[in-house]
Amino acid sequence: MHTLRAAVISLSLVSATGCNKEAPPTAEEPRSPASPAEARPAETKSAAELTAAAMPAAAPPADQAAATAASSKVRESNFELSMTPQGAYKVGQTGEVSVLLEAKAGFKVNDKYPYKFKVKETKGVKFPAMVVGKDAVKLEEKRATLPVQFTPEAAGKHSIGGQLSFSVCTDDKCLIEKRDLALEIQAD
Repeated sequence: MHTLRAAVISLSLVSATGCNKEAPPTAEEPRSPASPAEARPAETKSAAELTAAAMPAAAPPADQAAATAASSKVRESNFELSMTPQGAYKVGQTGEVSVLLEAKAGFKVNDKYPYKFKVKETKGVKFPAMVVGKDAVKLEEKRATLPVQFTPEAAGKHSIGGQLSFSVCTDDKCLIEKRDLALEIQAD
């Protein structure tokens, strides 16, 4: 009798611990959400969403990327930058473009900052200096103007560009910034 009782207890324990041959439970059917916040738990994403998240964003074509990398105008809440042509350009003659910084919205030009424009090399154009420094900058309270000189060595279109390092300030803070600028010119 003692062995019979042990066998019954063993069988009870085996069936209680889930040792059976039933199929595992399947995923629940989707329920309609009770509120928009419950619409989709973060851990459940569709195959399309998972694929899109895993793939890098498509890069713009090279010519479009170059065009968007630098512009002749930059407008932001605290300042505006522009690069403008200064006259007509002739092969073999020195020409100039002007880089203008205008402070706005309570900001002023930082007169203690070492402004500089690092010129980007351009085929068919010769520059007297690859960096236009603070000594060439004309500073006013709300404006800074930098002349960038060059000599076209070949006729046609050329991109004059580079990176401007500058600073604008309020009474409480100064922003130190760098922005790329470029301007297409025509040399005859």
